[in-house]
Amino acid sequence: MKYAKRITAAIAAIIIALAAGCTGGETGPAGGKTGDADSKYTLWKSGRKAPSPVSETSKTVDSYEPAEGTANEFTVARYYGDNMIVPRDRKIVIWGTAPESENGKTVAAEFKGLKGSGVIEGGSFSFALNGTLPASGEKGHSLIVRGAEGIEKKIDDVLVGDIWVVSGQSNADLTFMGTVAQSQKDILALYGDYLDGASEDDNIRILQQINWSIINKAGEARMAEPQTDILKTNRWQIATRRKVYGGSATNSFSMLGYFFAKELYTLNPEIPIGIAMAGCGGAPLSLLASPEANAAFPAAIKDRTLMLNGITIPPSGIYNAFLAPMLNVGITGMIFYQGESDAGSSADYGDALKTMIEDYRAKFGSDLLFLNVQLTSYGYESGGVQLAGVWDSVPALRFSQSEVKIDGSIANYEIIPSIDIGWKEGDGDGAHPYYKLELGRRGAKMAAALLYGKGNMEDVACPVPSAVRYNEEEIVIEYSYTGGGLKTVNGGGATGFEVKVNGSWQKAEAAAEGNTVKIAVSGAEGVRYASDLRYESTGEKGTFAGSANLCSGTGNIAVPFCVEFG
Repeated sequence: MKYAKRITAAIAAIIIALAAGCTGGETGPAGGKTGDADSKYTLWKSGRKAPSPVSETSKTVDSYEPAEGTANEFTVARYYGDNMIVPRDRKIVIWGTAPESENGKTVAAEFKGLKGSGVIEGGSFSFALNGTLPASGEKGHSLIVRGAEGIEKKIDDVLVGDIWVVSGQSNADLTFMGTVAQSQKDILALYGDYLDGASEDDNIRILQQINWSIINKAGEARMAEPQTDILKTNRWQIATRRKVYGGSATNSFSMLGYFFAKELYTLNPEIPIGIAMAGCGGAPLSLLASPEANAAFPAAIKDRTLMLNGITIPPSGIYNAFLAPMLNVGITGMIFYQGESDAGSSADYGDALKTMIEDYRAKFGSDLLFLNVQLTSYGYESGGVQLAGVWDSVPALRFSQSEVKIDGSIANYEIIPSIDIGWKEGDGDGAHPYYKLELGRRGAKMAAALLYGKGNMEDVACPVPSAVRYNEEEIVIEYSYTGGGLKTVNGGGATGFEVKVNGSWQKAEAAAEGNTVKIAVSGAEGVRYASDLRYESTGEKGTFAGSANLCSGTGNIAVPFCVEFG
């Protein structure tokens, strides 16, 4: 991690005064407020650059007069299929290929009164319809792509809504079929009744892209460079129980992805939801990033590979196969669950994450909402073998995930903490906690509040520091999303805070009141919260087997974090 250097009180006062004022001032670089009342404190800063501005090109639609189709032969991208979702309030791009002999000819398209056309060049075409559409779950509408008279491709039952991606490593990919022995049975026991509610009456559409479909010789070519289309075997599906649950691990859908989509749609059924899988078990960040982003990563994180079933997944391999084909589709956001494979490089993870997200936004042409699931509590592998090694570094990776929220260096970025809903005693799989429903629900509430005005972030999001200040006698932590005021899950005093003094971490007494936590300490070099690997939630309201118990007034658990001074 990167930390700001301690500076003299006089210089600190000037910087804080410029940043803003604690009462009635402007927002400072860490998201909090500063002013004369706090001039005796130094505001923690990470030193990272401010977020880069995003050009929302997916919302830019050129006005033009479409031409009639003249092509005798063309193929529309496989991404365009029955039961799909096209983006609301964004341009609708149609693309595909054609023989070189068709160069110079025109492909045209029409959907719900919008028209568009493009000329085939170099054996391919890409064009946007001449307008945008509001969200609509009305069924029975077809997208028609035409060439010369009598030549057309008809795509049926197309809805207009928001398109999301669920990405990361195995906890993002974890399907309802489970992983190790008995996990499928455990998952069905938990969620069988919930799955019964998966119905074609919901305007939810899913696009499954799973790593096992590319772990073969043909997949090696797809992973080697960015693709322009999805696999032949992948297609949009209506999210019925049969399609969500599937009949095997290779055709079941992501638990996290479905729960998020279902809960989001339930909160706001006026907007259809499409969600696509684009992750891979064991994937380091370098596999999920574009070639350009990976090249810009810190040395400790860039160019990492993964071996699965004798096939090497190269840097950017999952991006090339699963994300690159979706660059034209108008992504609304991403729910992301990753980090175990990079836990040993947590000091550089925040910089790499910032690089990757900003690159996604530039390539997708969208200031997409990025919901990051903070790594959860892990237990034991099946057979009672205790997890070790990389798991010891998981708390530090959590801290990296939260640091880029605290320092404000990534815009439109929210954290979903999960330390209270990880592995529980008796679970058969310690690396893949089953309890993805609550994670999906937390993310959906945040997305609904931010995008649809359904609820507000103060009540539905989880407390996270917006500013950390310190001096020789005290640390003051201001929180966002306090739900009317911080409290603890068990009604006692705030526990789980530690301070670093003389190079070592020690437990600290913390006082929580309103949106602030204060810690009296001399010569602190840092502060952290929830530093253990394992926490277990038990009981209806949730009590902690570990020591961290801070939550919002509305009962949402606080985000683990760590910042160091100097």
